[in-house]
Parts: sequence; structure tokens; C-alpha cells
Amino acid sequence: MPTGNMSDIAMPPARLFRIAAAGIFLFFTLGLALAAFTWNREAVYFGDAVYFADGDCYARMTRVRMFLEHPLTPIRHHEFENYPQGTAPHTTLPLDALIAGLAGLLGGISGDPLSAAGAWVSPLLGLAMLGGLAVWGGRIPYRNAMLISLAVSPIVSHGFLLGRPDHQSLLMLLVAVALAAEIAIWRGAKWGAVSAAAWALALWVSLFEPAVLLAAVLAARLACRRLEFSKIPAAIFCGILLVAFVWDGFRVAAFDPRFANWARNIGELRHGSPGILFSWVGWLIVPAPFLLGFRAFRARDPLCALLAWLLVLLVALSLWHVRWGYFLALVFAISLPWILISFRWRLAGWAVFVIALWPVAAAWEQTLFPDGEMFRARGESVADAVALRDAAVRLRDLPRHGVIAPWWFSPAVVWWSGQPCVAGTSHQSLPGIAETAEFFLSESGTPEIPRRAGYVITYEPDRVISNAAQILGREAPPNPLVKRLYEHPRQPGFHLVHANRFFKVFRIVNPGGSDAIRP
Repeated sequence: MPTGNMSDIAMPPARLFRIAAAGIFLFFTLGLALAAFTWNREAVYFGDAVYFADGDCYARMTRVRMFLEHPLTPIRHHEFENYPQGTAPHTTLPLDALIAGLAGLLGGISGDPLSAAGAWVSPLLGLAMLGGLAVWGGRIPYRNAMLISLAVSPIVSHGFLLGRPDHQSLLMLLVAVALAAEIAIWRGAKWGAVSAAAWALALWVSLFEPAVLLAAVLAARLACRRLEFSKIPAAIFCGILLVAFVWDGFRVAAFDPRFANWARNIGELRHGSPGILFSWVGWLIVPAPFLLGFRAFRARDPLCALLAWLLVLLVALSLWHVRWGYFLALVFAISLPWILISFRWRLAGWAVFVIALWPVAAAWEQTLFPDGEMFRARGESVADAVALRDAAVRLRDLPRHGVIAPWWFSPAVVWWSGQPCVAGTSHQSLPGIAETAEFFLSESGTPEIPRRAGYVITYEPDRVISNAAQILGREAPPNPLVKRLYEHPRQPGFHLVHANRFFKVFRIVNPGGSDAIRP
């Protein structure tokens, strides 16, 4: 029986205080991040339904519904968009399975577990990333600055946003694990297996951004003579990619000449600017590569050279396309301990970090307290989503036929109605998008019905007309079909099924042949 004094085995007060303080700070940071990830909750949970952030999210949730219906069947074809030809999407299994698994866990506590899983999967992945980096960071100086930067960054918040079940959230988590493992390897730890698994899973989720980042890391390894081959990490990496290829295959979409016109509508494909970068990570992004480069030279620390190289690359890529901003914010935050350690006094480092967050605070002020025009736009967006659901559900019990609808609304129409759409929000749907645009701009009294569709959903004509003209690269006629249908619903060949404030639903009276639909 032990006879020693309890004070001999008790934890020292100083250590106990540090552990308690670290726990309280982590709890605070996770709460701050959760508030940032869910700032849009009133737009997601509205009335008795869950509304997702954009069309791609509805398309993802339709995939998950298909996965739950046939869990052992790979989904390599989307019939619900670009109907009836469909598409061969780049979307892959990992996030589908994750949402489906979360829906299973929520089955006993939610009336609509699938929608709840889709709404919450990204915020939960964001919290997992922060918690994992907190553990990985351990007692690294300025670890807390790294966590705060990730918790308050608007672009990180967008990646993990409530109601946004998009692949960026899982991709950011996997890239964060891969970069953390890479840093551990450069510091002498044996994290090769973790690095290999994280990079391979990230490539399974998306072949584009992780491939560029992995190539950049390997180039840095080669330049610093750290490129080593290990059998176990190589086997893990190749094994995961083999499973990915067997399940999801490898698909390449043909280039569509209208892509450039359509891409102008896609926010993530727009060019960035220094002001946007400042609003994501703060002013410290300007001296960060120089501070890291100076430390790499002075302390002969190749890890700082790696981080500087990644930051410079991601700044350039983010100025090209803002889709790279997620990874810029991630690499910047992970680099902060090595950036701020350049300051001799810790208080000075913290002061510089906090002051440099001023543009981030300004961006959040604009988000949380929008001006009149932005406030109205958000209200209209919510009203559109509610009205679109009201319109789409009118088709739920009607015979299965393709729906002609504005392309950005099409995935939501599929989700709410169960009917396939001629258009979609993926670039593989561009043939259907273009045919839908031709239909809406038709001047003919008896327009040609694309894809033998059976239904039409129209929206306020001004936006539909301008967007269709932009995609097709020509001037819009003075009185196109979408305007006639919206303003004078009693048009030959179309039977009005339902109308609300923003949308009108038509059944095409005679789309042709044996598939004719009659009122």
C-alpha cells in the first residue's frame, strides 16, 4: 500500500494553471470559431426547412441522397443535371460518406437528419481542424495566435460555413493535417505515414489544389535535399489513391467554349486583390514572407524557407483566383509562430498581430452589420430560397420530366422537387445551361423545347435575360420568352401550375411524342 505523501504525486500548481489556462483559451477559441462559422444561421434555418448556401451544395446533398439509397454503388454519373444526357462529375466519395455517416448519427435527434448533417458537416470539420492544430501546436510559441487567426478569418469561415456542405471544408482539414505533418517531418519527427495519408485523401477529394500544394512541398524538399523515400508512407499514399481510382474513377470533361462567359458568374473564379487578402488574414501578410526568409537565412532554418515559399505561391494564386484564399489563410496561420518569433519581445509580437487584424475586423463589421443595399440583397436571397422551395415542391408528385429553370436555381429545384433539370451549376452542365439560355431568350411564339423537357420555372426576367445573354455572348432580344411567360403567363403551349412572388411554374402542354404532358 502506498505510504508516500499525496503532495509527492500532486501536479505542480504552475503546471496545473497552464493546463487550465490552455483549456479555457481553447474553449474560447472554438466558441469564437463556431460563432464565425454559423453567423448565417438565420438564413439556413428559416421556417421549417434547411436552406443551403448555393447550388453546388444542393447538388452535393442530392448525391448524398443517392448514396444513402445505394450505399455500395459508386456515383460516377449525374442524371439530375444536364438532363437527360447527365454529367460525369469530379465530385467524389469522401464527403458524401461523411455527410451520410453524420446523418446516421443525427437520426435519433433530428426530424430531418440528412438536411441537418448537410448543414453542420462543415462547421464540425472546422472545429476538428482547430482542435487538431491546438493539440499539434502543443507549447509552440504563438500557437494561440495561429488558432485565433483561423477562428476569425472570413475566408476560413466561408469554407466551414453552416449550410455549406462543399468539398472545401474537408479539403481544408486534410491539407491542414498534411501541412502539420510536413512541418513535423522537417523538425525531425516521424510523421511520414500521417503526411502520406492526408495528402492522398486530399487528392481523392479534389485533384486540383492538393496536387499543386503537394508539388510545391516536394519541390521545396528537393531544393533542401529532404526528398526521401520510405516504403510505408509510399504504400499508404498509393493504396489510398488506388482505392479512390477504383471507386470514383478519373473523369475529364471536354472544354466548352462558353466556359469563360459562364465563369464570370462564379465567385471563386474571380481575381483577388490586395484589399481582399488583407480582409482575410490582415496586414501581416505583407512582411510575413520577408520575416520568414530572413529567419531562414539567419537561423539557417529550412522550415521557414518552406513556409515563405508556400506563402508567396499562395498569394500569387489567390490574386489569380480567390478559390486559393482558403489555403492562403491556412498556411499563413500555421506560419504565424515562425513569423512572430522574429520579434524579440513577446508583447511586441502580440501587439503587431492584433493591430494587423484591423482589416479582418472591418470585414466582419461589414458582414455582421451590412449597409442598406447589402441588407436588402440578403433579405431577397432568403426570400428567393423560400419562394423557390414553394415553387419546386409543386412538381414533386407530377410525372418525371426534365425541368427548364435558371441554371443557378437548378440544383435546388432538383433537391426540393425530385425532378431532373436541363441545367446545373457545374461546368459539365454547360451544354444544358446554354440550351436553357437559348430557350429563355427565344423570340419565337412556338419555341423549340430543349431536351424534351416537361416543365418550366421562370424567375424575374431581368436577371435571367442578362445572364443568358452573357453566357451566349450576344444581345438579348427586346421581348424574349422568359419575359413573356413571367409577365403574361397564358402563353400557347404552357399551362401555369403555380405562381408566387418570384417564381412561376409551367407544365409544357405538348413537349412532343408519347411523352406529351397535358393539363
